[in-house]
Amino acid sequence: MENQLLNQVKIARNIKSLRLGRGLTQEQLAEALAIPSTRYANYEQGTRAIPIDTLSAISSYFHIALDALVKSDLSKVDLKGLMKIGENRLLFPVLIKDDGKVESIEVVPVKASAGYLSGYADPEFIETLPKASLPFIGIGTHRGFPLTGDSMLPIPDGAIIIGKFIEEIADIKSGRTYIVVSTTGIVYKRVYTKTEENTLLLVSDNKIYSPYEMPFENILELWEFRCFISTKEYAADEYSLENLFQQMHGITKGIEDIKQKIGTQT
Repeated sequence: MENQLLNQVKIARNIKSLRLGRGLTQEQLAEALAIPSTRYANYEQGTRAIPIDTLSAISSYFHIALDALVKSDLSKVDLKGLMKIGENRLLFPVLIKDDGKVESIEVVPVKASAGYLSGYADPEFIETLPKASLPFIGIGTHRGFPLTGDSMLPIPDGAIIIGKFIEEIADIKSGRTYIVVSTTGIVYKRVYTKTEENTLLLVSDNKIYSPYEMPFENILELWEFRCFISTKEYAADEYSLENLFQQMHGITKGIEDIKQKIGTQT
């Protein structure tokens, strides 16, 4: 019972934070939710449990994930800085410290990659990620993701890709590389837009791997490549002119094949 009351108080604080963030009175929000203002006042005071249908309505009204509304402490989030992709739910990639300054870059370790898919919208999960500081990276919200495998050579396996958050799919620059967080996982690929089909074409620079399509509706987050960090030392002949010319030839041929494929499908 005590835990239930504590959770009720947390939800009450959260909906109050959301309401004040929108500059609404209790009466205005109650009207939007089609409930009496006195009942809403009780919800916000934490003296009355909120039914699931009302919680769902609040979640939809503010475009906030229901699990974040119920489980998270929204006082730790910069409500003015919430972002979204298209019509998807609002995300929480930026945390605010006690002194009001934006935190450093959060880095997602390999071991945390699986948990990221369920915790990306949870401020408490993001807060547990290790931080890095890169003063040269520029303005924007950035995050680091681990690269596994050899699909994006010459960037080595184990490198950390630093990406800048992209708010809209329309902001993608076709042919550039992005970290794509989707319902099926986290990948780093060269991305081509196929707007007429509502899909992205994801392409590996290593042509051993075949391109594949990703529906817009499966995409949770997009991060544009800014730089990468690697602690691996490469062999003396790994990037010889001969090897580089072979790689460039393969990349050029692959890009031409992709352009031809896209041209035949439009």
